[in-house]
Amino acid sequence: MTQSKENPEKSRELISEEGMKDLLTKQLDIVGSGGAFVWAIFFLCVTPNILNGFHVSSYTLLGHLPDDQWCGISDLQDTNWTLTQKREIAEKGLKTGGCTVWDWNYGHLAKMSFEAALNYTNHLSEIAQPAEVSCKVKGQHVFANPESTFVADWDLTCDRSIQRTSAQVSISLGKFCGSFSFGILADKFGRKTSFTLGAAFFIVGSFFCTFSPWYSLFLAGRFALGAASSGLFYPAFTMIVENICLKHRSWMSIAFSASYPVGMIILAVVGYIIQPWRHLQLALTIPSLLLILNCYLMNESPRWLITNQRYDRVYKILFRQPSHYQIQPSTAACAPVVTDKKSLEPEVGSSLGQRLRNGPLKSIIELYATSSVRKMIFASYFMFCVTSLSYYVTALNAANLSVSRYLYIIATGLVDIPSYLVPVIMLRFTGRRLTTMFLFLWTGVSLLLVLSVPGGSTTWIVAFAMLGRFGISATYSVVTLYTAELYPTQIRNSALGTCSTFAHVGSISAPYVVDCLGALGWYIPTTICGICVLVAGLLTLTLPETATGKLSDKVDSTPASAPAEQPEKQ
Repeated sequence: MTQSKENPEKSRELISEEGMKDLLTKQLDIVGSGGAFVWAIFFLCVTPNILNGFHVSSYTLLGHLPDDQWCGISDLQDTNWTLTQKREIAEKGLKTGGCTVWDWNYGHLAKMSFEAALNYTNHLSEIAQPAEVSCKVKGQHVFANPESTFVADWDLTCDRSIQRTSAQVSISLGKFCGSFSFGILADKFGRKTSFTLGAAFFIVGSFFCTFSPWYSLFLAGRFALGAASSGLFYPAFTMIVENICLKHRSWMSIAFSASYPVGMIILAVVGYIIQPWRHLQLALTIPSLLLILNCYLMNESPRWLITNQRYDRVYKILFRQPSHYQIQPSTAACAPVVTDKKSLEPEVGSSLGQRLRNGPLKSIIELYATSSVRKMIFASYFMFCVTSLSYYVTALNAANLSVSRYLYIIATGLVDIPSYLVPVIMLRFTGRRLTTMFLFLWTGVSLLLVLSVPGGSTTWIVAFAMLGRFGISATYSVVTLYTAELYPTQIRNSALGTCSTFAHVGSISAPYVVDCLGALGWYIPTTICGICVLVAGLLTLTLPETATGKLSDKVDSTPASAPAEQPEKQ
């Protein structure tokens, strides 16, 4: 190394680019092995995932079907009849939950006493059965405890009940779009940039949901929350995987995933205390303002900065002082090396197609550029889709049980927490691939065992379904870690983002699998999931092991197939 004497106050030592990368990588290994750097990343990344647990699961409390509903007949409002008497006249013998009523002349009945009206309608029914008409023809829907659900605010019942489901679908659609776009943004512009944009979407979407007077704006807020959850989750998770040593990476990634059910449990407790849905939504919105502090305190991912040649910036993060090195230009280099930020000037003479291929589409093209990465990415797509489908199907099937919705959310969270902790032990002894395959097989067998239980044995059906949920929750955390380690830094977030897109194909499909196919047979949803999960377990055998502790940075260094110890054999 030689020292520049042009400016003594700003003297900088010359160092080769490879030397600088080696220096920074070694320092990252040191600070990433423990201490304030590791814990700062962990807590700044975990807290947003608790917020995700709030909002993604809040549909169960905010949009539950009313405990009771009936048709409020306009012509009977001024009578001195009791509610029970009014319903007996309007809905006697009907099983539609107030969606339809008998087509009586209620104006004429209102002039009678209840006993006279009852005898009159019974006499007419013996002569000819009256027509059955929609409640809206004679009045409007009335709900028990209407302030506890948004269903009552926008009358999302009976012929409009499908619109209630759209509140949950909008979350999944938002995650579908957000996982793809935020993953590419994180690879192109940095993890912190993507995280900050996701935080902005999260805060704005939360306020839309809280104060919206229109259901369409409420859905827009739910969509923004779904997109934001991806914008927060994947950059945060990638920060942990990229910058923390293998010793802490496994348990911290699992603890990161376990923070989601912690949010669910807090949601259930707060929801039990705060019953009105708008007040509950506001209580869930206020903590999102803490994301502003997260964005202020969070640094950019050092490994991403190294890969993108932002050496001065990563040096300042790792050594907590400005860099006193200057990159020595390589004589073989055709283009100048930048130390802090890339040149944004377009290449002279390059076509639009070339600029797109080398710019915004570069990460996507590299996902499918080589046969080895192509095989891994398509296997990962199927694994994510099946895992998400099974996760939400087990959740929706359990929700159909006659249990308190608050207890159900707490129970689900309590089942999920150990399901995230158990893989920590397994990953230490069996590696990523065998752990993933075992958990897939556990889930598939548990869900298929539901077929062996008689239809009336609710306890055993729920027991096997919860075993399946335990397995699929554990699988979710391991699959996310495994996938993050499979791909190099160049395309890691793009791979995670596109995999998440396919995961949300599964989450969007889950309500339809439960409602439509479940109507044909209660066992069909769990059977479909069980078979698909077993296939995903077999596909895991085609992937390489990643528990060596060394993450690849370039696509060329990605292992082609299992086993990972012999990547040269292709």
